[in-house]
Amino acid sequence: MNGSIRVRSGAILRWLILALLWFGPLNTPHLFDPDEGRYAEIPREMLVSGDWVTPRLNGIKYFEKPALQYWATAAAFTVFGQHAWTARLWSALTAYLGLLLSFALARRLYDERTARLAVIVQASSLLYIGLARITTLDMSLCFSLQLALYALTLLAQQRAKVQPASAGVQPASAGWQLPLLLGIGIALAVLSKGLVGILIPAAVTGLYFLWRRDWSLPLRARPWWSLLALLVLAAPWFLVVSLRNPEFAHFFFVVQHFQRYLSTAGFDRYEPAWFFIPVLVLGILPWTTLLPGALQRAWLALRGGENGTALLLVWTVFVFVFFSLSHSKLIPYILPLMPAICVLLARHLASLPPARFARHMTALALCAGVLGAGLLVLWQVPAAAALVARASTGSIVGFAAAFLLLAVAAALAAALASRNRPIAAAVSAGLGGWMLVQCLLLGADQLPRMRDLVTLEQDVKPWIGNSTRLYCVNDYLQPLPFYWRRTCTLVGYRGEMDFGLKQEPARWIPDLAQFERDWQSQDDALALLRPQDYRDLTALGLPMRVIYTSQSLVAVKR
Repeated sequence: MNGSIRVRSGAILRWLILALLWFGPLNTPHLFDPDEGRYAEIPREMLVSGDWVTPRLNGIKYFEKPALQYWATAAAFTVFGQHAWTARLWSALTAYLGLLLSFALARRLYDERTARLAVIVQASSLLYIGLARITTLDMSLCFSLQLALYALTLLAQQRAKVQPASAGVQPASAGWQLPLLLGIGIALAVLSKGLVGILIPAAVTGLYFLWRRDWSLPLRARPWWSLLALLVLAAPWFLVVSLRNPEFAHFFFVVQHFQRYLSTAGFDRYEPAWFFIPVLVLGILPWTTLLPGALQRAWLALRGGENGTALLLVWTVFVFVFFSLSHSKLIPYILPLMPAICVLLARHLASLPPARFARHMTALALCAGVLGAGLLVLWQVPAAAALVARASTGSIVGFAAAFLLLAVAAALAAALASRNRPIAAAVSAGLGGWMLVQCLLLGADQLPRMRDLVTLEQDVKPWIGNSTRLYCVNDYLQPLPFYWRRTCTLVGYRGEMDFGLKQEPARWIPDLAQFERDWQSQDDALALLRPQDYRDLTALGLPMRVIYTSQSLVAVKR
């Protein structure tokens, strides 16, 4: 009994330490432009307006994504206040819950050792922890799909327990809990990012069904539970938002799904078909060198009838290929494959001889050390002058420290593995991955563009009163409305708000001539201008007082 209590206490302590490392640093760095500013501002405006149905960005209808994360973040704002930490909380929370799911899945499929390694691998992989530390919709989608993955994998694993159809007996293990969990995952994924939440689980199920000839899988999955979950959890918002905004359905389903996937026109996100190969290679650092062996071991395991492993493999390959074929690509798109591939990596790592693990970590330490040292001397290389000019000493030191710390952690991991302490070695490598992400983010926070944004936000904020009208002329910096708690009137800029402005054209000013007239009528106004626009307006004699200036932006007061 005492031994069991000690084991549980040790497990709780480990999860609490991980939570401290996971949630503690969320308030830094400053919100990044544009994504973090956008996904913090939309929930803020929901709270201000009281309208939790129609998402608005800068007061303008914004229908590119569903509302689940907006609701979660707005709810967090009401509890914890409006800060960068709270804006990032939903991404961090769903990522943390994803670690729990990976632990549970790996333990059900394999053993306790693999489950612990799965948490270490997933919690320290560059792409996963990086997107857990910034506010985008991708981690919410990843977690929702992981719920579906968990249920599907265990349903696939039940195949060995299913008696032949001729026996006419339904196994006791094929109950309603896993099908319901599958449906909830699909519904939440749809509310996170749309139809991809249905497509990925359905396609993976179909491919696995055909490949493994698991003819009873549809019966075990009980798709009516998924349909019920979609009707109860997802459909109400889509119905209400469509009734209030008749233009929503075509834009959301046709433009943002089919046209974005099949066309490059108007999205500016085209990348070559091999784009996600380096994303994956770097995204699973510090475990990259283990990937070939993990995939090979998973493939060989299929001969032993490991149906759960087969489904993890299908999930990984399908997500990678599906987004590689898309005409619209962004780095976070392949995040939903991370839980599956991390479990496969953990399975390989659990059976890897310590000496081989030590060699992998030694290779990582050498590569990371060379890269970190190279960054430290970067500003001394004349050929890199243009690159250095876009950075700063603080950012370069931060990036160099990221890889040097990873090198130290990997070297320690190699030493521990060589002494036959593989779990301690994995923990050391995992801490190296955690430090890599933290230092990269701190380095990014020191980039000149980010420092200019922070200085602008802090210097201009005291000039904004309750009645001040704010104008954003020919540009729009997404984090500023969130930090200033104020939307701005767009002048000559449409960007991603083009569709919303077509529905409500009165919410913007199309050109400088109309802005001049509007500005003259104001008693208390503040405008953000590009230097050229400032010179043009000065030539017209517009009354302006400069309160902030930089190479790229001028702030003026009426």
